[in-house]
Amino acid sequence: MKIKEIKREIKGVFKQPVRKYYLGKIRYGTPYFNPINFESWILSFRILREKSPEDRNKYALKYPHLKNMDVNKFSNLPMVRRNKDFIFKLFGKHIFLSIGYPIAIKWVQLGWKWKYDDVRYEWNPMFQIYFFNWQFVISWLAPDGDNDRYYEMILRYLKKCDKDIKKTEETWGWVDYKTKKSTWKKEYLL
Repeated sequence: MKIKEIKREIKGVFKQPVRKYYLGKIRYGTPYFNPINFESWILSFRILREKSPEDRNKYALKYPHLKNMDVNKFSNLPMVRRNKDFIFKLFGKHIFLSIGYPIAIKWVQLGWKWKYDDVRYEWNPMFQIYFFNWQFVISWLAPDGDNDRYYEMILRYLKKCDKDIKKTEETWGWVDYKTKKSTWKKEYLL
């Protein structure tokens, strides 16, 4: 969900999310990783280490569908490959080369999912500008910093309870495991 939609839908019911700004070295992903085709230094490379034949065989048995892929051959291949990349041999060593753009602008919507027939919060809505190894971020957070509870209350209100705040509170199933009391926070309501 876009932040504009969230603000419009909760107006008059919930307190509005608070903006937080960040400027500094890259810290926040979109949502977990850097954006597709972004490379903070345009080119990056690493020397790859080949797995031993025994490790390759173990891996091939465990993951037969990846038998002929690079994943099976090298132990330090990047887990996330979101740019144009190449593997080539130079001076007897395998080199991994990644090419991308050093500037990116991204809007990140509220991350959520259905899990066990309930809504679950995953990440905040954000606006991000990447410039080489630096980042500017505007993030919309819960008024008290408890993003999980705040956004799950909003998501339940919007997606599961048809914008009925009483029904939302009545069906709120989360309890504190120590006190056995509901974790519903009236402080988020207007």
